Amino acid sequence: MTDPARFILRRLSLTGPRVALADIGFVPGVNVVWGASNAGKTSIMKSLDFMMGAGSALPDIEEIQGYERAWLQLDLPRSGRVTLVRSVAGGAFGYYGRAVEPGTEETPERTLSAEHRAKGESLSGFLLSELGIRDRQIARNQNADKNAFTFRHFVPYLFTEETNMIGEWSPIRIAPQSGETFDKNVLKFIVTGVDDGAMQTTKSSEAQRTANLGKIELIDDMISVAEEELKRRWPGNGDLEAQEGRISESIEGLQQSLSEHQRGLDALRHERRATVEAGAEAHERRADISVTLDRFALLDAVYESDVARLEALEEGSAALLAGARRACPLCGADPEHQRHAHGFDEIEVTQAATRAEIAKIRLERSDLRKAILSLEAEREGLFKRAERLASEVATLDERIEGLKPLEASSRAAYEELDRVRDSVRQGLAQLQSIESLRSRRARLTVFKPTTVPRGSVSVGIGGITGHELASTVQSVLHAWGFPGSPTVSFDTGSHDILLNGKDRRANGKGVRALMNAAFKIGVLLHCRSKGLPHPGIIALDSPLLSYRDPLKTDHETIAEDEREVVDSGLKEQFYRFLLSQADKAQFIIIENDRPPFDLPSPARVTMFVGQEGSGDRKGFFPS
Repeated sequence: MTDPARFILRRLSLTGPRVALADIGFVPGVNVVWGASNAGKTSIMKSLDFMMGAGSALPDIEEIQGYERAWLQLDLPRSGRVTLVRSVAGGAFGYYGRAVEPGTEETPERTLSAEHRAKGESLSGFLLSELGIRDRQIARNQNADKNAFTFRHFVPYLFTEETNMIGEWSPIRIAPQSGETFDKNVLKFIVTGVDDGAMQTTKSSEAQRTANLGKIELIDDMISVAEEELKRRWPGNGDLEAQEGRISESIEGLQQSLSEHQRGLDALRHERRATVEAGAEAHERRADISVTLDRFALLDAVYESDVARLEALEEGSAALLAGARRACPLCGADPEHQRHAHGFDEIEVTQAATRAEIAKIRLERSDLRKAILSLEAEREGLFKRAERLASEVATLDERIEGLKPLEASSRAAYEELDRVRDSVRQGLAQLQSIESLRSRRARLTVFKPTTVPRGSVSVGIGGITGHELASTVQSVLHAWGFPGSPTVSFDTGSHDILLNGKDRRANGKGVRALMNAAFKIGVLLHCRSKGLPHPGIIALDSPLLSYRDPLKTDHETIAEDEREVVDSGLKEQFYRFLLSQADKAQFIIIENDRPPFDLPSPARVTMFVGQEGSGDRKGFFPS
């Protein structure tokens, strides 16, 4: 299985205008910082936590005076090498999408809020997105009230200071005030990848009672307002129902009268519309006849002109024929002895045709005059009809105007009664609303909150996952050579491991430190085996507290279980195990003593000799 993406810390620095650079580098695998007390080893752990979004400022110790900004270079799965910068006083982060030298005056490319935000840019959202985690919800109680999962919830599994390392409390604790349910559900999400977003929230009993009391107060206010309005608008509201009945009866009678008036008006208006349309048709027909008569007059004139022309032609033909039977004016020969007819036959034919055409035209003209007389008679009749229809329209208008006041008065009376009835009905609705509010208030007074039965909601991880996690932690302790090859089990109540059935508090602080370290590493290895997201950083402050040199240790000052660890040679096996896991995670170990053997490259060992020691480096802060 391919390991999920991991973070790699590269460089931690502090800068100020008049102080020397405080700086330490890290390699991807095993990093050990050891040396004298008060050399700044704990400040490294606190600074790493601070640069991963801790809300409080760096401790106001003497060594940090004069420093203004903290810098952290790290490699991320998606963004690659980046640099974060933050004021030592706290607040937001500056972001550079590359490695920059601590103290640079370049303006950061982005600003990331120190507080987790569902929307907008924040350090937590940015780092979670590098792991492929977004919008996850963690239930903080049995009622499934939820908080967003933030990167700060990962941090206790990454950075463990000495106080928490030897503490008697469970290593899953996010913060003193976070609560067991929330801590357990955070562990569940980390080791299973399943959050609580699907859980339905149930309000607590106290919240339900408070909400119910608020509803009662609200309803009391609504009843009071409604009763005041009822008294103001309907002073005598006792007989509103009877009033509504009487008004409805009156309205029903008015509706019948109004309907009769309306039907009468509708009939008259229908008749008037038909009469107006008939008059319009008469006027239109008269106009058509007038146009036709004008055209017939023109046609009659044409006939008259044609007859006159033909009569002249006929007269000319007769004159020609009259001279055709006389002696020749030139030679004096009689008609019967004349050799040329001079076309007299054609003239006779033309004269006959002319007389026939004249007769035809006179016949057509006679028919035309009959049509003209008929149209003139029809036009006169239409004129009289139009006058009669106009008179009928005027009469209908008078009748309509006579009915309008009756219809208007009936309608006005109806509308007034309807308005009064509507007001009465509003009063009745107000009474019903008040009664409904009182009924609702009565139900609220006997309200009982809904509770979540104990044990009905699963919190944290179950037995199977707990056993898998415990088995992984056991393999870690066995790999370290923990005395007696203890059996590790998972306590579903505390969500902590048990060592041979003994809980954390039953062991000495040195063994508690080893249990804490093994638990945090076990969680990481479990996530790696399941392909679950984990930043892949384990930073431990004094995990080998129990290891004492047998020649230098007063055995009277340590517990029996710690003495067994001292004699087991666990310290060497601890470091060899970390080296074997260097491809899965980055380890940063803070200790007072050097490793028992020289760690091979690429592991990095940094020694702080302290202010009184001799060596190249006094501590994290330059002297």
